[in-house]
Amino acid sequence: METVPATILAGGQSQRMGCDKAQLSFGAETLLDHALSRLADQTRPVAVSRHSADIAAGAPVIADRNDQHEGPLAGILAGLRHFRGIPATHMVSIAVDTPFFPVDLVSRLLAEMPAPQEIIVARSNGCAHPVFALWPFCLTDDLALFLESGERKLMAFIARHPNRFADFETDAEGDPFFNINTAPELSAARKRLAAGAS
Repeated sequence: METVPATILAGGQSQRMGCDKAQLSFGAETLLDHALSRLADQTRPVAVSRHSADIAAGAPVIADRNDQHEGPLAGILAGLRHFRGIPATHMVSIAVDTPFFPVDLVSRLLAEMPAPQEIIVARSNGCAHPVFALWPFCLTDDLALFLESGERKLMAFIARHPNRFADFETDAEGDPFFNINTAPELSAARKRLAAGAS
């Protein structure tokens, strides 16, 4: 097991779902519990980032810097600040609404051997998944300034810094970065889980 810290991004507004996706049932648990379980075998320590620390979880829950729903970068910043001081150069982030993310995500991102200031982003089928990435702790202050300027776009921040992609394959079960944004997608994910998807 790796020891790079990880943050689960679970603070989205879920406007299309009309509910808190982190607390949706998924098999015998919630989407958040599922993400925690899937990540627990890959790395530690783990924290959960939300716009407010309003739920109990099997890991520390950290609030974004304010309640303005500034998007995933605010959650990434909260995670970087929470774990700052840990003897690691990077933190990994994942999204709570992507239940089939690779079981070897962390090891394969780290296998890219990132430089201390380099961001490593997961990619599949030529599509980048910037919420699944390794974030350098040395960029914490720059990310704070970026958000304070009113910027919110993940790829815009990534483009400011050295970055590379780690490619992941799809298989018969589909794209491992399939994410849930609508009720039909939740239903499809539950069916995929019931069919034994790993």
